[in-house]
Amino acid sequence: MPLSARPLALALLALAACERAPADGRAVMDLRHTRAPRSPPAVSWSGDGVTTDEVAQRFREMSPALRERYQSPPARREYVEALARFDVLVREALARGLQDDPEVVEATKRALVNRLMRAKLEEAAIAVSDADVDAAYAARREDFTRPEVVRLSHVFLAAPRSDAARVAKARERAEAVRVQALALAPDDFAGFGKLARTLSEEPRTAPLDGDLRFLSDAELTQQLGPEVTSAARALTAEGALSGVVQTDAGLHVLKLRARRPALDVPLEEAREGLRVRLEGEQRAHAWASYLEDASRRLSLKVDTAALDAVPLDVGGPMEKPSGPPPGTVPPP
Repeated sequence: MPLSARPLALALLALAACERAPADGRAVMDLRHTRAPRSPPAVSWSGDGVTTDEVAQRFREMSPALRERYQSPPARREYVEALARFDVLVREALARGLQDDPEVVEATKRALVNRLMRAKLEEAAIAVSDADVDAAYAARREDFTRPEVVRLSHVFLAAPRSDAARVAKARERAEAVRVQALALAPDDFAGFGKLARTLSEEPRTAPLDGDLRFLSDAELTQQLGPEVTSAARALTAEGALSGVVQTDAGLHVLKLRARRPALDVPLEEAREGLRVRLEGEQRAHAWASYLEDASRRLSLKVDTAALDAVPLDVGGPMEKPSGPPPGTVPPP
């Protein structure tokens, strides 16, 4: 963040407990350290200063190792002077009217929204019971339990098992395909995909380089036959190539792309992570509800006719930005 934006944005976070700003979009901010002084200043400048209480608090918030740096009087002096000079620069920025600079305004808006969101999420009533976790585990069982799956590419040549003559001719072609595939490097999936696109007679997967995606044994058996499932089990290394595999529908040459092991996470192992996920979902729901309520209270509406009339040239050149990009609602 540029220097002009940082002072107000950082000071704003320290003013979270101050009086609410007017709802019409304008605000008056008091950026002084001594808004409510409770102790004498350790360092001061025109109309403001850093109090000894604030310095003590800053020291308490440091790690013990960092506190070691400020044991000597010169080091303490250097520290408070650095704090003061930062606010001197804030004064200089205000004197130049930079509080109205679009970049500063946008940075302040973002800081306001982030602080508001943090406050609303801290206020949200989050309660996840063991029964909630149990129900979520049952409803999302596929996230925690799944069979081993395998991803294959194949070249398929149609030849019904009942047509011996056609099977014989298809086998010769399949063996030739396998020879071409063996000439490729094991990790040359693009080369095998080219063979599938040009030679495979399976219209669903040929345009996809023969990619069958991830399938379980049961899905492989259902879609292609038990012979393919058995051949796939024998392929252990990525890029491995099968022999010619015959099924009722025809002949396959298979290439192993990847294998994912089975997953079986019991409820007790998943409980804590699932609880955190449910709490996050509750916070997201609370934030969305608050956002809807705030929009309704401030009569948010979209003039679709006016919006549709805004020109949008997708092919036009990108112009130099006229200012900082507008803020958007951050995810909770």
